[in-house]
Amino acid sequence: MEPDERRHVPHTEIHHLSRRFLEAAQDILVVALVVVLFGLMVRTLLILLSHLFGPALDFRVVIAEVLFMLVMVELMRLLVVYLEEHRVAVDFMVELGIVATLREVVLRGVVELGWAQVLAISAFLLTLGALLRFGTLRVPFPPRRASPRSTDARGEGNTEPVPVTDPASLTRSSADPERVSGR
Repeated sequence: MEPDERRHVPHTEIHHLSRRFLEAAQDILVVALVVVLFGLMVRTLLILLSHLFGPALDFRVVIAEVLFMLVMVELMRLLVVYLEEHRVAVDFMVELGIVATLREVVLRGVVELGWAQVLAISAFLLTLGALLRFGTLRVPFPPRRASPRSTDARGEGNTEPVPVTDPASLTRSSADPERVSGR
């Protein structure tokens, strides 16, 4: 039986349409979050400038605002990756957790924390650091192959399969210099 002669199953069309609608709605919500985050970043930058050029410079407040700005930058990166790839980048979330935790420690001050809290925060940061460093050891899924009925940029049929890359070359390490400099 030829692929064009397959029977039309009505319930699968509803699933396809609802998925397309929900993905578009999610994209709209994520774009709205990006706009709100950008506005919050501008507001935080103005507050930071007012603290820097104000009569009394409070070092703890300035560092807290800078770290808050870094948290928002990481959130923005996470949302942009979601819009591009429709997946949540776990390594960005781990980096976000590290920066947010350090921000809270700076806000409260290490001296004001109890020994149990310092121990818990240290264990949490070590766990996140281990996830960031060794979390890329898993083998990623190979890229999808193009279907024989797909079209290329000119609209012509593409009958050659897309070559699958070696999965080991797709892993990226947090110590990879290209990844660090590509930010």
